[in-house]
Amino acid sequence: MKNRDGGNFWIAYADLMAGLLFIFILLIGAIVVKYVLTQDDLRQIKNNLNLQEERLEQSKQALRDKEAIVFELSRDLNATFNTLSRINSQKAELEANVSDYARLSKELHANLDEKDKQILILLGQLDRNERELHALREDFREARARVNSLHFIRENLSAQLENKLDENISIDKKTGALSLSAEVLFDKDSFALKDEAKANLKKILSGYFAAILNDENISKNIENIIIEGHTDSDGSYIYNLDLSQKRAYEVMNFIYSFYRDEKLQKLLMASGRSFSVPILKNGVEDKDLSRRIEIKFSIKNDNAIEELENFFELR
Repeated sequence: MKNRDGGNFWIAYADLMAGLLFIFILLIGAIVVKYVLTQDDLRQIKNNLNLQEERLEQSKQALRDKEAIVFELSRDLNATFNTLSRINSQKAELEANVSDYARLSKELHANLDEKDKQILILLGQLDRNERELHALREDFREARARVNSLHFIRENLSAQLENKLDENISIDKKTGALSLSAEVLFDKDSFALKDEAKANLKKILSGYFAAILNDENISKNIENIIIEGHTDSDGSYIYNLDLSQKRAYEVMNFIYSFYRDEKLQKLLMASGRSFSVPILKNGVEDKDLSRRIEIKFSIKNDNAIEELENFFELR
């Protein structure tokens, strides 16, 4: 009996477990079916949401467009209002100007005859001023011509001087300067005149001074006769300045030794120029020509000033 009851128990237990397993499988199936149905619903809901978002975005864009239109209309309305205000202001100003114009027109007609008289007077004054200006321009042209002619005094004197000199004595045609080579007159770095150069130097200078002093037309315009010493650029400026000064003084002392004329002594000056005034050829210093003694003259300013003063006193 016990074995039979035990066997029935396990059979009943197996049936129970089979039933539970069947129920569990049914539950799992139901859950799967529900999950699948739920996913379909979720996809449908998501699609609906996306569609609603698109419609909402379209609505927002339409709203923004309408807002832009409203803003543009508002701005146009403000501009129109401002224009209208400006037109009203201009209208008021115009009405005021019309009133002023009417008043000024009456005053203008009242004063027209007096203005015409004043205009005629001014036209007459303008005509006189133009004639005076024309006369002043002519005077200025003549004065300038006279001043320009004074610039040629030195050249004229140089030409006169050249005609009186011996053909062996050559001077600058524009300045009248007499240039003597230092190589002929002095040994290198020396300021003592060479004995063999003195006779020829005396002859040249005697002719030069005589041509100046013995002609009243030339001598009356001479302010000074300057003896200038010049060197090349070899050595320092100070050394060459001292050497050129001593050479100029040496020539001046030599002149005093043979040409004793008080008129000349009052005119003579000596100056050392170092290498400040070189002789250039094609932009390059010519050292042989730069080493020289120059005898030149300066023009009196008194005669030129007197001639200009006489010209302007006659005006």
